Amino acid sequence: MIITKGNYYSLEADLSTMSVSQYKLFIKCEKQALAKIRGEYKVSESDAFLLGKYVHSWSEGTLDKFKEENPGLYSSQGKTKGQLKSTFKVAENMVKALEEDKACMKFLEGDKEVIIQGELFGIKWRGMVDVLNLEKGFFSDLKTTQAIHKKYYGQTFIEHYGYVEQMSIYRELIKQQFGVDLVPYIVAVEKSDNPLKAIIRVDERYT
Repeated sequence: MIITKGNYYSLEADLSTMSVSQYKLFIKCEKQALAKIRGEYKVSESDAFLLGKYVHSWSEGTLDKFKEENPGLYSSQGKTKGQLKSTFKVAENMVKALEEDKACMKFLEGDKEVIIQGELFGIKWRGMVDVLNLEKGFFSDLKTTQAIHKKYYGQTFIEHYGYVEQMSIYRELIKQQFGVDLVPYIVAVEKSDNPLKAIIRVDERYT
C-alpha cells in the first residue's frame, strides 16, 4: 500500500503498516488496539488533543483550514459567541511564543509532514515527520506539554510519553528511506498563557 497524507490515518493504513501511535496503543492495551484496527473503536478527540492539533496546524501552514473544519473551537453563545474558547486562546499564545523565538523557529524550518516508510523488527512501518531538513541534517517533532520540567515517576515528559522511542524509530525510517542519519530534535512548548519552550536533542543520552 502506498501511504499518503490522505490515507495515513485510515484503517487500511493501520492494517498494512505499524505506526508509533499503534505501537503505543498495543503496549497500553492489545484488545483496544485490535478493536481500533477493526474499526470497532475510535479514539475520542479531547480539547487537549485539538489544542495540540491547533499548534501543529500552525506549524504546517494549515491553521485557517483547521479552524474552518473545527467550528467547536469557537464559542456558540453568550457575549463570547464567535470567539475562540479559552482553551484555544491558550493555543494562540503558544503559537505567538514560538513565532517570537528565533531558535525554535530555526528548528521548525524544513519540509512539513513528510511521510516515511521502512521495515523494523520484520514488519512494515510508517511515520509522518513534523519537520524534515535534509540540508541542515536534522528532523524535529513539535510537542505540546503540560510542563516541560515536570517529572512523571522520575521520568521527563519525553521519556514518559514514549517520545524517545518515536524519535528512534523515525531516525531509522529516515535512514532507510533517504540514506542519511539525521539528528532528532523535539521542539516543546507548554500549554499555558505564558509558555516555556525548549529545544531538546534526542541523542545518546536517551537512545
